[in-house]
Amino acid sequence: MVTLVCAIQFRISLQLLLAQTCPFAIPRRSPMGAWYKRLVCTITGTIHLFVPEGIPVNYRLKTTQLRRALASLEQRRQIFDNLPLDPQHAEWFRQRAWIRTIHGTTRIEGNSLNALEVEDLVTGAQSRFPRKEALEVLGTTKALSFVDEVADDKRIKADEPLLRHIHKLVLDDIDPMLTPGEYRKGPNTVADAQGNVIFTTPPSGDVPNLMREFGVWLRKGADGHPAPIAAALAHLELVAIHPFYDGNGRTARALARLFLLRLGYALGGLVSLDAYLDQDRRTYFQAIKDSNRAKYSPPYDATPFVRYFIESITGAADYVLSRTKGLTMVLAVLRRDVIDGRLPGRVQDGLVYAWINGSLRPADYVRITGRTKQSASRDLAAAVAAGHLLATGTTRSRRYRLGPRLAKIGPVAVI
Repeated sequence: MVTLVCAIQFRISLQLLLAQTCPFAIPRRSPMGAWYKRLVCTITGTIHLFVPEGIPVNYRLKTTQLRRALASLEQRRQIFDNLPLDPQHAEWFRQRAWIRTIHGTTRIEGNSLNALEVEDLVTGAQSRFPRKEALEVLGTTKALSFVDEVADDKRIKADEPLLRHIHKLVLDDIDPMLTPGEYRKGPNTVADAQGNVIFTTPPSGDVPNLMREFGVWLRKGADGHPAPIAAALAHLELVAIHPFYDGNGRTARALARLFLLRLGYALGGLVSLDAYLDQDRRTYFQAIKDSNRAKYSPPYDATPFVRYFIESITGAADYVLSRTKGLTMVLAVLRRDVIDGRLPGRVQDGLVYAWINGSLRPADYVRITGRTKQSASRDLAAAVAAGHLLATGTTRSRRYRLGPRLAKIGPVAVI
């Protein structure tokens, strides 16, 4: 009995000590019953101690309203698992999805670079862009690359430190005043591009505890939900808390990406959910508001946003499937032109890449075909003459866009 009393007294004294020396080390609202090991700060440095777990994320979810959306997404997942796509073409779709993802997630937050400029920046083709715009794209690229790298390593848990690291990468080198990886110390209202308030966020004094509880919920597996639901809930809770001054949306979408990749919903890396959300921005913001309402006040009904999120993954997947069907028409047109003598056969791969990517640079053509620069110039001139490409830009910044014969071949409806 004496030992038990001493242990309780030690725990209480430890909480008081940490509250004085590191006020964010222990959540004040946490129950005494549940403890976990974590790194905390003391007067002399940092040590591992057992501290309270915290209260789980507080939401309501009507799972019966998600069954149809989940079933549709599961159908798409099976299609992607057995997609009869040429490996080289699949890689080109993958590259396109990567650029569309970086462009989409930054554009949602107001970045003004277009997809071609993002591609040039990410691939190193050129870097003469406004500094802040370029750094936002490069920081997001680093963050998403990190997410993709750790997604396959389940020893690295999704938790608060990981989330803060992702945020630090998102805002890397942009502006120290934005305090990358650190929680805000003041209010932060969420508004759309026109300045209309979507919802208000919790007081900054509540953020450390909320994020600690959120981190525990993440580490413990998001209540055991399937990946699409877990990803949606993680995204919604982070955006609702809005713990950082800037970069909350990009970080939330990166966190959702981690859940989807890690738990079997990568869809071959061919799909860009962020690009879909960017194109459907108004409905996306409204879905957040429908769940979070005017301010963060748990328990909130997460069902509207979770349903929208799952349906958006399906919509993004359908877009890619429609593009893969369109590709069969592109191949048929090109083969016919080769047979009829209107086009050299060696140009086909470059034109397929151009159709998938939406454009083609001379350097891309040389890399794909192995042709010399001089030979590539003749091949591309032949493609222009055949109506498959249009040359734009000066010699040094030359880019070929789709000509009328390829541009008219669009996505083909799949379902």
